Amino acid sequence: MALPSTDTSRRDNTLAVIRTLRDQGPLARVDLGKLNGISSATVTSISAELLQQGLITEHPHATPRPAVRGRPKTLIALDPQAAYVVCIKLSINEIQLVVGNFAGQVCHSEYHIIPTLKLTADDLVTLLQEKVSAVCAQQQGKFQRLAGICLAVQGVVSSAYGTIIWSPALSFRNASISDHLVEHFNCSVLLENDANCIISFLAAQPAYADSPNLVVIMLGYGIGMSVLINGVPFVGANGSAAELGHSKYQPDGTLCACGRRGCIEAYVSDYALYREAVHHSVLLNDETTHPSESQMRSLTQMAAQGDPQAMRIYAEAGRALGYGIANVLALFNPDLVLITGAGVRGFDAMQEAMQHAISEALVAELVGSTRIESHAWDQDMTCMGGIAMTLYATDSQTLLSTNERA
Repeated sequence: MALPSTDTSRRDNTLAVIRTLRDQGPLARVDLGKLNGISSATVTSISAELLQQGLITEHPHATPRPAVRGRPKTLIALDPQAAYVVCIKLSINEIQLVVGNFAGQVCHSEYHIIPTLKLTADDLVTLLQEKVSAVCAQQQGKFQRLAGICLAVQGVVSSAYGTIIWSPALSFRNASISDHLVEHFNCSVLLENDANCIISFLAAQPAYADSPNLVVIMLGYGIGMSVLINGVPFVGANGSAAELGHSKYQPDGTLCACGRRGCIEAYVSDYALYREAVHHSVLLNDETTHPSESQMRSLTQMAAQGDPQAMRIYAEAGRALGYGIANVLALFNPDLVLITGAGVRGFDAMQEAMQHAISEALVAELVGSTRIESHAWDQDMTCMGGIAMTLYATDSQTLLSTNERA
């Protein structure tokens, strides 16, 4: 039985059931109704259709909780094999491909070392088509269909037009990418800034459920930021909003990877910290602009052990970051500023100078009750967020596809 295309309420309720099951895992029908404000009869009808379409499965032998009378509840869950999505994380000289199933679980991941700065736009499209095709061939027979692809990119992108405007990982600018992938794979393709993928993942965590006005700052090779206002991403007119790293700390200051001077990124990013460490002979110069994780951990450890030059480098980075955060607080008044990314390894070394800079830049009333916290980078949240965003965007298409086959 196909869902009537004109019944938007029915469709919305069905999508709510699917997304709740993805977020919460197996649930009883009565609990799904309570969580979404849907009647038991409607949930029963929707679940019958989803079972018929192969999108959910039943777990009829759920064990009842102790001291609860009556028959054990039958749980329903998403069928992980109903569809899959591929998230591609593009960063400097590396691409990562991660496969997520219909339940949002990661079931495959692979890395490739690629000289990304030598690629033309056509080279990138060809490379992505080859790598995704190879992953899809591996997944053949495991899933009903490929539902969508997400390309998560460092830098400035236009999600609406599927265009990479600028990325430190690439030597070209203003290249249309998504349309080529849509044509080749015949599925939905999202092009997203990597920080937007991360905030999507973090915003779904219970610990941050009370922060609908959320700012996530990602420290790493570059400096990324994403903003939620009342739970809705703020991306700006062409997708370049919230580029904290390229707002100014010192006019005519240190050179940034974007080609301008004085950007916050030019003081806080891994390449900026490494550049200063080499300049002051804190680290040996191996003639790279892309320092390794081991090099950055060595610098962080030196600061923690009291090396005066390493401490000074991180203090200057903290000051630059603090002034950037002060501007964020004054402009957006968020509930929470969350600092994460691989570069959070050095947060302790920056924190005192960062807090002092915020206090120096703003009156207490503008800081208000906003919390500023760090979040450990113990897993790469970029692809997790990209998978969730792609599934969310393609749920309606999955329903349409299964209806057409019914």
